[in-house]
Amino acid sequence: MVNQEDPRVLRTRQLIKEAFSALLQKKGFDSITIKDIAERASINRATFYAHYEDKYALLEDITEVAFNKMIPEKVLHSKEFNDETCSQLILMTYDYIVSFYKTCRLDSKSIATLVDEKIRKMLQQMIENIFSKDATFSTLDNLNIKIISAMTCSAIYSAAYSWLKEGKDNSPDLLLDLASTYVMKGLELYSNSHS
Repeated sequence: MVNQEDPRVLRTRQLIKEAFSALLQKKGFDSITIKDIAERASINRATFYAHYEDKYALLEDITEVAFNKMIPEKVLHSKEFNDETCSQLILMTYDYIVSFYKTCRLDSKSIATLVDEKIRKMLQQMIENIFSKDATFSTLDNLNIKIISAMTCSAIYSAAYSWLKEGKDNSPDLLLDLASTYVMKGLELYSNSHS
C-alpha cells in the first residue's frame, strides 16, 4: 500500500488526475483506457494501478475531492437547515454541475450517471448530517431523517441540473429563489404537520 501523504505519491496522483481530465475533454469516458491515462501522465500502467483500482475509482476520487472543496465552511458546520444553508447548498450543487459539464463532454452519458449518483449521495449525507443536528428534525427517528434528506437532496439536485440543461446558466439567482422557496416551504409544511 502506498503512503498517501508522501509528496511523490501526491504528485503522481495529481499527474493521473490531470491526464484523465485532459482526456475527458477530448473523448468520452467509455473510450478512455488506462493505457491512455498512463501515457498522458507519463507513467506506466503498474503505477496507475498502484494508485487506483480502475478508471471508475479515479473518477470517484476526482468527484469527491472536487465536491468537498466546494463545500462552504458555514455549511460544513451548520447546525440547522435554514434559508442560508439551503441557498449555499443549491449554489454549490449548481456550480459543481456546471464545472463538471464544462470539463466533460456532454455526450458522456455513462460518466454523467456515475458522477450524478456520487454527488447525490454526498449531498444527501451532508443534508442528513445537518438535519440530525437541527432541533426541528433531531427528534425524528433515523429513517424519517433519511427520507426527508433524500427528498431535499432530490429537489436541490434536480433543480440545479434542470436549470443547466434548460440553458439558464446565466441566471443562478432565479434558480436560487425558485429552488430555495420550494425546499424551505416543503420543510416548513412537514415540520408544522409533525409538531
